[in-house]
Amino acid sequence: MNPINIQKMAIAFGLLAFGFLAVGSVLMGSRVITGVIRGGLGALIFGGLIWGFANLFLQEDEDASIQDMSEDGNNPDKGAQLDETA
Repeated sequence: MNPINIQKMAIAFGLLAFGFLAVGSVLMGSRVITGVIRGGLGALIFGGLIWGFANLFLQEDEDASIQDMSEDGNNPDKGAQLDETA
């Protein structure tokens, strides 16, 4: 996954957490400034968690294409499994 997409996903989760916590806190009786602070901290925590886990689990392995390639061009087993009926 592209690093920009991971950042966008983290920002989206952070904004969702901010809105949910800020509005929910105000609706449950806290003051507006307390709701905004609580929402901001929730956005930092949840956005950071998503960013970290997405970087850890969704980034492609850089060595994946290199691991499957044979480094030696003189492989003695090359063509050994071919069908010889043609």
